Amino acid sequence: MDSVTTKKLTPKRKKKITFSNTKIMGQTCQTFSSSVETSLEKDLRRLVNDERFHDITLKCSDGKIVFGYKPILATRSNIFNELIFTESKDNILSFNNINSNAMKVILEYLYTSKIRLENLNVDNFIEVYYAAIHFKLSFQSEMSDVVSSILKAGNEDTGKKLLSDFVNKFSLMENDMDDLVLSILVKSVATNKLTKNENDSLSLEGLRYLLMKTIDTKNSFATPEIEIWKYALMRAKREAMTYYQEIRPYLIPFARYINLNRMDPEEIRTHVEPYNIYSNVDIKDAYFSISSDRGLGFIRGAPIFKWKNDKPDLIISDHGFTVEANKFTQPKSILGDLIFKGRGVYEWNISVEKLCKTIYIGICNIYADLNKSDRDYHGWVLGSDGYVYHEKSHKWYDAKFKEGDKVTIHLDMKNRTCAFSINDNKKPLVSKWNIPSQVYPIVSLGHGSKLGIERVQI
Repeated sequence: MDSVTTKKLTPKRKKKITFSNTKIMGQTCQTFSSSVETSLEKDLRRLVNDERFHDITLKCSDGKIVFGYKPILATRSNIFNELIFTESKDNILSFNNINSNAMKVILEYLYTSKIRLENLNVDNFIEVYYAAIHFKLSFQSEMSDVVSSILKAGNEDTGKKLLSDFVNKFSLMENDMDDLVLSILVKSVATNKLTKNENDSLSLEGLRYLLMKTIDTKNSFATPEIEIWKYALMRAKREAMTYYQEIRPYLIPFARYINLNRMDPEEIRTHVEPYNIYSNVDIKDAYFSISSDRGLGFIRGAPIFKWKNDKPDLIISDHGFTVEANKFTQPKSILGDLIFKGRGVYEWNISVEKLCKTIYIGICNIYADLNKSDRDYHGWVLGSDGYVYHEKSHKWYDAKFKEGDKVTIHLDMKNRTCAFSINDNKKPLVSKWNIPSQVYPIVSLGHGSKLGIERVQI
């Protein structure tokens, strides 16, 4: 399996990752460190790839050579020990799947028991992780914390690039694996909406693996099924144009991982049928299920969304999942970027991180005018004072919430009903709410209040 060349990812903002004294499963880990080195570490590090003292040559997959010292390699790694004494010819070892960059990081660890964090980044992480698994090195278990920090420091494209690199490097479409780093990457990409007009780093194989692993997920997922289809269609068209080929062969592998029962009839008729990817039987079965009220919700998993970044008086952070009002800001309403529709039953959680005066949490008509300022809320909402509100009416609901609480919205689009829970204590359905067929999630806050969207991970 050869290494692949990928375009360099440019994050919005670079952040330094520090993992000195990181706790892993209750144990203190110092493998990844940016602390001051000891004199011995510095001296041993100078031996890495030192041509003067080497006694073995490591030929890497990118055609470059790394020089090594057999006593250290054989003593520190059982894999190297076996290779040196069984496969070394003229003191040369060849590695078809490990490039020179990753090999230098591995040697750094074998020589010093440390890896400098500046040597790990979005462009080489998967190569290093593959090499760590290949040589059965103990620090591979700690790489989950490193990848989490890389994802946090990067942008939405970071996870897409890493997942695509992982799927390619480990040939996952042929040999799936149970791996914590892989699970973190899948969950990261799943919680960021796939947008058909974006030119991102998610490969077709990376997309297919994502859909395969999440088809029956109970975890958070950000992209409606019809938008998954549109995204896959866009990527397939781009790939087909690159190689002057028909689009259909690129779309066919996705058919088993995109569920027509999560679309409405008009979406299937307009966006899916023209490409002849699904059989007539599959199409008819989908229409029948939907018409007989056996269709599924419009999105797989637990729906997750981000706050629309269109309110200058509100601060969006945590990659779009948290909204905060300046303490001098009068109450403002902000929408989530996901339209709830169809006939499914949905839930999402809002964490109350700061509460100043009254805040409101609920749903809103997609056509609502948020510029109307005759009241502090819009839509059908629960106030932190325990009342439910809609337009100019309100009534007692006995569901006060405070700072530190979790508010759950229970939305039944089939019956057009809504209820709320406070810290998992569910209250009755709100009566006499005429909920429309399409709604946005909404919150209204001001005066320094802060709310976060909770991700569901099982």
